[in-house]
Amino acid sequence: MQRNPVILKNLSYTNEALIDAFKNGDKEVYKYIYLTYYQDLCVYIKGYTNDKQAAEDIVQNVLLKLWENRDEIQIHSSFKGFLYKSVYYSFMDLYRKKKRINEKLESLRYNILNELIEDDNELKEKRLLALRKAIEELPTKCKEIFVLSKFEGLKYKEIADALGISINTVENQVGKAFKILRKKMFENKYLNLFINFFAGGKRV
Repeated sequence: MQRNPVILKNLSYTNEALIDAFKNGDKEVYKYIYLTYYQDLCVYIKGYTNDKQAAEDIVQNVLLKLWENRDEIQIHSSFKGFLYKSVYYSFMDLYRKKKRINEKLESLRYNILNELIEDDNELKEKRLLALRKAIEELPTKCKEIFVLSKFEGLKYKEIADALGISINTVENQVGKAFKILRKKMFENKYLNLFINFFAGGKRV
């Protein structure tokens, strides 16, 4: 028999009982935690992201990962404090990752300059800007995986492990990125730059 969500939310647990029940896989306690803390955690993280959807994604992902890894987690404070720290650290990880990707894209034109032999500096700049713009316009997940592969130099397995996805998904997303970029660079008549810069096999 399922408990009424309102009743469930109004239940009271000591900190120790909450931690023990959670680590023992009590699904009712997981529901209680979700109902009790989800909205407050979203509001808290939205203060950092200024993006409601991004905040909800972070909180949902943290709660799910904590549940999946409940046997391994170590909680040395209040459970509430642990949740707030967890979503904050998750936000910071994403922020640092996004910052690294943006820095890689920012330095893209300088990296490409070392690969090209051109006399026309103005033409170089146009080609570099076209390629950078094409990469920035990739779908979010596709761009993230592509940058990790081609600019961070990570192997497909490393990317899959870091993002919690399959190697096949990584391969598909990198292939999708190449297809989109190849089409855009062809339309801009800069296909040679694209081929020269990204020549090389995949990193499995």
